[in-house]
Amino acid sequence: MGVKKKIVRTLGGIALAGAVVVGGFGSSASAYQDSVTEPISQLSGNDIQSNIWMSATAFYQTQRYQVSAKFLGYNPPNADWVKTAWNIKANGLGVSIGGVSGGTASGNELSGTWTNYNNWISDYSGSYNISGVPISGSGNNTANFLALGVKDSATASIFRWY
Repeated sequence: MGVKKKIVRTLGGIALAGAVVVGGFGSSASAYQDSVTEPISQLSGNDIQSNIWMSATAFYQTQRYQVSAKFLGYNPPNADWVKTAWNIKANGLGVSIGGVSGGTASGNELSGTWTNYNNWISDYSGSYNISGVPISGSGNNTANFLALGVKDSATASIFRWY
């Protein structure tokens, strides 16, 4: 057996042992999600909310995600524009992201933006596939808006083990 094969087998064994120690072979969560709501001090009665959701599927299955930016409140009820901007990353051995529906993949990252005008929400959902041996993953979504000359943002983030 070559040195390269021994290294790959050893690293694979370490990753498998780590998965068993950390949480077994499957995740007990059905999804990973985060939501952050920040008050907008210049617009009394309004908040900006960022949301991110990722499926808790095994790395060899299609991964799904949803992101949103919400301009909540009544003063005014709609923003000039609301934008959601996301970044999803998988880390591990020889990891890359492909088969993307929604956003743009580059190496082990997926990113995208979506903007709605004269609205209170900007949301997006998509899917992707992972190749290689992922160990962990992360995602963040930043919600931005412009209303009555005021700009603000909020960011939601998640982390997961594969």
